[in-house]
Amino acid sequence: MQMTESEVLRNIFDAADQKAQIKICAHLNAVPEDDIKEILKKNGVDLRKLKTEKKKNIHGIKQKPHKKPYKKPEIIPCPPANSEKKSPLAELNERIESLIKQKAGIESEIEDLRAQLTKMIDMLAGRIAE
Repeated sequence: MQMTESEVLRNIFDAADQKAQIKICAHLNAVPEDDIKEILKKNGVDLRKLKTEKKKNIHGIKQKPHKKPYKKPEIIPCPPANSEKKSPLAELNERIESLIKQKAGIESEIEDLRAQLTKMIDMLAGRIAE
């Protein structure tokens, strides 16, 4: 072992990726990683709390951990309770009845307009005749 315990501790605590630094220290001192871990434990270091740094890509930029994109759940509407589906024939019959009612209203409005027009014509004719 070439480093003292205090040098090992300083080396690991100064590293951005402390967990990876254990392996590097072991390699530099030509000892197994377990020896470095024992030094840390002996000095009261909790190995679970050592920090790790996110991996960098080839350009030196930190990569975000790969996450699956959020997929919004599909909402399936429930059919209305106690509703019976109408047959196409019943739907056509309802549409025809609706149009007949509209037609009656339109015809009534046409008759009203005719009556107003006739009244106006009579008033104009009376003025002209005088």
